[in-house]
Amino acid sequence: MTSPRRRNLRAASFMVAALALAGCTADAAPAETPEGFVELPDQPWTPADEDTTLGSSDEEIPDADEIPQPLHVGSIDPIGADEVLLVGETWNLEVSSQVIDPATGEATAKFATGPGIWDAVIHPFVGSDPEDPAVLAQEVWRPRGTRGAADFTISTYSGNLLEPDEIEMADYTRAHSRWGSSVVTDDGRYFAFWDDALYGIRVYDVEKGEETGALQLLGCGPFTWAVGHDIYSVCEEERQIIQLSIGKDGMIEDAGRAEVLPDDFVSNRHASQSFDAGQSLLVSANGDVFVFDLSDGLPSDPVAPIGNAGQGSGRFAQSFINNPATSMVISYTDSAIHPHSVDAGDEVKLILSDPADFTTLATLELAGMGLTSLDAFGYSVDGKTLYVVGSGADETLTIVGYDAHTGAETSRAVIENFTDSPSRLLTPQVIG
Repeated sequence: MTSPRRRNLRAASFMVAALALAGCTADAAPAETPEGFVELPDQPWTPADEDTTLGSSDEEIPDADEIPQPLHVGSIDPIGADEVLLVGETWNLEVSSQVIDPATGEATAKFATGPGIWDAVIHPFVGSDPEDPAVLAQEVWRPRGTRGAADFTISTYSGNLLEPDEIEMADYTRAHSRWGSSVVTDDGRYFAFWDDALYGIRVYDVEKGEETGALQLLGCGPFTWAVGHDIYSVCEEERQIIQLSIGKDGMIEDAGRAEVLPDDFVSNRHASQSFDAGQSLLVSANGDVFVFDLSDGLPSDPVAPIGNAGQGSGRFAQSFINNPATSMVISYTDSAIHPHSVDAGDEVKLILSDPADFTTLATLELAGMGLTSLDAFGYSVDGKTLYVVGSGADETLTIVGYDAHTGAETSRAVIENFTDSPSRLLTPQVIG
């Protein structure tokens, strides 16, 4: 006797076989539109004019004939030669950066970019038109959890910011994202960066939107200092400064090496560049201060440090050189806990020095600056002013300007409505 359960299973088997046979002899019926499906119209973005209300401005409820309303979008103001870029915290999925006018504290443009592994890779540019490149960012856009691979891109933001020029990099690229490990050539054509997976350098043609060259260089890097289409870096173990040339086809080759570094040379995490003078600043992890003159190619004579940044009253942290190579600045703290945390100790100060011989130009202490914290600092485009960002006595975010050679205060303004915690101040680069 056959049980009801067995009869049901046999009937189900016959049904599956019949359906499979029907699928072999006829096309499947088209899927029906699911209930509640809404097909949205493809609406173009319309440039805003003087009569368009944007942002928080109140708008009247439109008539039925005016629905759907035009989607308006405005263009950014290009970054001016008298402005700087203030970068927010880089540990989130997005980092917010704002262009700041130091004279007024006004934020004139805002960018949201996807940071890399460590520091955010962001290069701001001076522009004259909204369509000029404003910010180039090397980004990593990650999905939730394990739902697919991350996208690695090189994005250039300009115009309305809604449609950045985007270069999708191969998923085997792993950009070293410390400050100074990437550079845009001064004509804006090539973007070169140190790749941790390659153990070398990669070059992208920003104009064509493609990778043009790569070169493995074990034991070298991770700095990229550009003079024209030549990229310079260091090879620590061989005590060499290396010159890498980008050809007309975008390929990069080892163009020469100079074994000019001292026997006790050690590298560090970050470096800075003087774009106008073709000089580069590297403060070694042991405090030795090197200023490499690369304006005429590789140096032929041995390179010696111009001094040592170590002090008994404090440990050095960040360092920058201005574009004309007439002033450099190093931040100090007396904390023994973390040498890269400038606010960690009781004593916080900036020392301005002459890059030629490390002569002290001025010392700026936190209390004397009228600040309770030191959040970010950097030079103006022309190199005449050092800007310092920190909290004022009333906890307002403040930007203070100082003469880069005397340390005299030249300006002070409150930064209104900065939407993140500042972590870095970047000098826009003049390209073209």
